[in-house]
Amino acid sequence: MLTANRQSLTADNSWLLRLDPRVKLWFALLGMAVSIVAPQHAVLLAALAACHLILLLGGVSARQIGLAWRSLALIVALILIAQPLLLPGPGPALVQIGPIRITEAGLLAGLRYALRVSAATFAALVAVLSTPTRALVRGMEKLGLPYTLGLTIGLALHYFGAVGDLYRAISDAQQARGWDLSRGGTFKRARAAVPTLIATIIASLRLSDSLALGLAARGFGMARPRTHRRDIAMTRADWWALAMITVGFVLLAIALL
Repeated sequence: MLTANRQSLTADNSWLLRLDPRVKLWFALLGMAVSIVAPQHAVLLAALAACHLILLLGGVSARQIGLAWRSLALIVALILIAQPLLLPGPGPALVQIGPIRITEAGLLAGLRYALRVSAATFAALVAVLSTPTRALVRGMEKLGLPYTLGLTIGLALHYFGAVGDLYRAISDAQQARGWDLSRGGTFKRARAAVPTLIATIIASLRLSDSLALGLAARGFGMARPRTHRRDIAMTRADWWALAMITVGFVLLAIALL
């Protein structure tokens, strides 16, 4: 599970872990905004590299970053393949097979959208991978979101990639018992994967049912005011980081105009 225990993902003395969740959420918001509006490939690539650098310097392991890429790989591959085929764009065809034509403009557009999705995702992961779920939910609550909505978002991020992990675990267990998914053509292998998909759906339903029972046992949804044993508070370092992030993104926005 990609974000099952964020406290184990970063060192206990990591500067990124010590930052207030609201500062990291602000960085994630601005980073996603830049990733959406920036048209240049170089800016998107620089934003993606900057997010990786922040994660590594903040104590997030390369293994966890690799797991994030593993979860994102299918979406990126689909964008890189579908964009040049469906919307080739203007210009001479580099490759043409019947009605299918691939142009340089289509390839560049596919690369731009893939970089855009990747940069926006890792901007969000800067906050997600370096913040315990409790602190992340409390940060969103202090920003004005209702606790129920903040917890829903936090749980969704907490179990990000859980279904994929369940599928891989069940598939490995079935293959260890002699279930071969590698033989035959595409359709035969797809039919052989049906039992794995059914088992994954059942395991996901069990997981959601256990989660619902756990939330109900802890009084989720009650109208009484909530108390906090350990609350979050902005420090001087957090305010400095917030100011530096804001100024940096303002300068970047001016440069892009």
